Formats: sequence, structure tokens, C-alpha cells
Amino acid sequence: MLTVGIDSYITVVAADDLITACHHDTLSDKWLGLTEHDKEIHLRNATYRIDCLNFKGYRHSHTQQLEFPRGMSTDIPLKVQLAVAEEALAAIDTQLLQRCTLQQQGVTSVTLGSASESYSDSAVAGKQNCPLLSQIAYNYLRQYIAATAVIV
Repeated sequence: MLTVGIDSYITVVAADDLITACHHDTLSDKWLGLTEHDKEIHLRNATYRIDCLNFKGYRHSHTQQLEFPRGMSTDIPLKVQLAVAEEALAAIDTQLLQRCTLQQQGVTSVTLGSASESYSDSAVAGKQNCPLLSQIAYNYLRQYIAATAVIV
């Protein structure tokens, strides 16, 4: 069972509500068809992927399990909850997962007629601009993410 603040930023019921409010497509139908147990797994994993990001500021409490709430706030921001729902939804998108796998392997182009693939020679092959499965989730979180710089 999920516990908000311990292993997820959002409950299954809240995720269902957000997904049905924001999406009217086959992917949201697929989400609604999942068992509660499967939804919990996807929400927990989405929370953990999000918590791998480097956020601005500091945790509200040094004893809390997750990265949010932060600073003086005691609430988990709505945008963080939306990001978890979007990231969990992306995790059941098999086409997206296939594309991500190919990109991580360095595939830059695929041709179906006469079956052709192209691979990146770059040292950054497999590195994605978005560290999450969902660009939408990442956009929700952008205001909380700390800027990074390369030190030479």
C-alpha cells in the first residue's frame, strides 16, 4: 500500500482523478484498467525517478523520506503530484518505452522498408535531454530543479 510522503507523492485515487481530468485517450483508459497494485507500483517508481533529480533548496525536515515538501512548506506542490501522475502514465506507454530503449542504445534513426538502423557515434549516446520518461512531468518540475554547471 502506498503512503504519501513515504513512498509516493500521490495516492492511487488522486492519480486516477488527475489522469482522467487531463487525458482522454487510450493511454488513460489503459491506466484505469490496471489493478490497484499495478498502479501503486507505477506511482512508487515514478516518485523514485523524480526524487533522483537535483532540486533547489532543502527538504522541509531532515527525517522525511522524499524530496518534497521543501523549505518552509509542509505541502507537496500540485505540480509535483501532476508530475508523478504523468511519469506513472508514461511508464505504461509501450511505444514510448521502446523509443527510450532505442535512444539509450544510441539508435538515431530507424527505417522499416529494407530494415535499417543508424547509431550515434557520440560519447553521449543514450543520454536523454529529459531524465524522466515523461517530458510533461519534467516540465511540471522544472521550476523546482536546481541549475547545474560544468566546472572545468
